[in-house]
Amino acid sequence: MKKNNVVGCWKLIAGYLDNHGKRIDILGPHPGGMIIFTEDFHFMVIVHNPDIPKFVSGDRSNGTPEEYKTAVTSSLGIYGTYTVDENGDFLGQQVLGSTFPNMNGTSRGRNEITEKVEGNKMVENLRIADGISINIVWQRA
Repeated sequence: MKKNNVVGCWKLIAGYLDNHGKRIDILGPHPGGMIIFTEDFHFMVIVHNPDIPKFVSGDRSNGTPEEYKTAVTSSLGIYGTYTVDENGDFLGQQVLGSTFPNMNGTSRGRNEITEKVEGNKMVENLRIADGISINIVWQRA
């Protein structure tokens, strides 16, 4: 079996945008989510802000435009496959599906995304633009 440092289930601890050194919590002060990397190189992730208000109607198909906007911008689900290098470090991912349709069918390598594992903590870094990145901190579940 190939060495794999990211395999397992990870719980979201923090998620923030780093805009030239300015930190912005993108999933609220108490973010929720999990990422799972399987031994056969599949992954799935869901992140969300658990503190957003519930829909007044109580029906997900009967929300207001503002409720829908908040729900969409406060959550993301992705699944696909991933690769690791000869040391077992994360190498890249291929997105097979996402709640954000623009991500469907995309691939991201180390120039766009990294997963650095240190003990029971993993830090994900998504480079958006020069000086701007999203950082997500995970802990082994």
